[in-house]
Amino acid sequence: MQIPWHHSRVARAGWIAVILWLAAGSAYASLASYQRIDGYLFPGNELKIRSVPAFVPGTKIGIDVSLPGVTSEKERAWTRGEQLNILVMGLDRRPWMSLDEPSRSDTMFIATIDKATGRVQMLALPRDLWANVPAGSEPGTWGAAKLNAAYAYGTIYGYPGGGPAAAVAAVEYNYHIDIHQYVVIDWVGFVRLIDAIGGINISVPETVSDFSTDTLDDFEDRTVEAGEHHMNGAQALGYSRVRVDGDLKRIERQQLVIKAVARQALSLGLITRLPELWSSYRDAIVTDVDNGLIPGLALLARDLDLENIESFSLGPALYSGIAEDGALILLPNFDEVYAIIDTFLADPRVRDEAPMITVQYPAGSVGEAERIADHLAAHGVPPQWITVTEGDDHAPGIYNLTGKDYTAGKLAGLLQLRAGGENGEVTTTADILVQIGATVELKAP
Repeated sequence: MQIPWHHSRVARAGWIAVILWLAAGSAYASLASYQRIDGYLFPGNELKIRSVPAFVPGTKIGIDVSLPGVTSEKERAWTRGEQLNILVMGLDRRPWMSLDEPSRSDTMFIATIDKATGRVQMLALPRDLWANVPAGSEPGTWGAAKLNAAYAYGTIYGYPGGGPAAAVAAVEYNYHIDIHQYVVIDWVGFVRLIDAIGGINISVPETVSDFSTDTLDDFEDRTVEAGEHHMNGAQALGYSRVRVDGDLKRIERQQLVIKAVARQALSLGLITRLPELWSSYRDAIVTDVDNGLIPGLALLARDLDLENIESFSLGPALYSGIAEDGALILLPNFDEVYAIIDTFLADPRVRDEAPMITVQYPAGSVGEAERIADHLAAHGVPPQWITVTEGDDHAPGIYNLTGKDYTAGKLAGLLQLRAGGENGEVTTTADILVQIGATVELKAP
């Protein structure tokens, strides 16, 4: 029996559609795999493909070749995945010491690159901060010591990955910050790199002298006067190391030096020459950054705002103490420490607006309100900026009361709530009121 022509045509169209679906699926799998590799090699410069509608010729049968996770037609929403956290360590290894001798990481800071915004921020970790550090050859064995001892202990105990891995483990364990890469430099490498860029210009905010050590031997009368200075590598090292006025002041000086290096690199156009410079000075540092990542990181660095690096310090959350052996240490107030870290790791554009957010819930729905607060905190809103309170005076919605437009839009992308009414309808000290009902659907950005 002969199949009617129109049935045959539909069957052929169906087979064509199946073939196109399979082709699209193969393309998607290939592109999705490529995107994962591309996102690793070229952070912040990932593959972007527009959606393209396709139809079987002569029919209304179509396929959607907009590929989830690959297609990008608008600015991507901020997520934790946009952050690249690099632990930078400066060793106290003297020029005459061998590479195998245990050294302390007397300078430690986390440089966080926000790939979505091009923003860079630094969180300084004081060397005298009392913390849990690896104290054995196996991960999970901890002992109390100054944070800067973690690197030395990693060498002494034969910790897997050595000193760098032990320091990374200590930072992640104590402060719950994921470290993606590390960079280590000693005195010799520091001086060499500063001299290679022709020195740095620093505006010294206050005079500092050190007559008891050789730290400031490269300055007249062992004194760095307040004012403008051009420093060579040895001088920049001395200014970074001096600590006669305490570890926290020392951190401030180190952050000045780092920002001066960034400015000098920009002025010389060195960012575009990163692969070339990496080849020339790779031996001056120890790092887990693979050579294959350098071209992608160079592209990312090109778009970074290195003129406006934000500085953070745990200093305000610390107080002085004395260890059992009589050493002076800094002890953490962990509530304040984590508040600083939450702000440091926040969505930068939320941090710019610094919004006070109130999540208001009807009686019996406190658990739902707390779930919402946790959801916002997990997506870059510092929890100390969120207040949960009972009340149902308003219709469920997001009320932007003081013009915090970016944050209000972000909340709308995270919560299934409509925009609230006019500002005059709500009386509260908050910048944004999130009025909920019994339940709210949470959304991923």
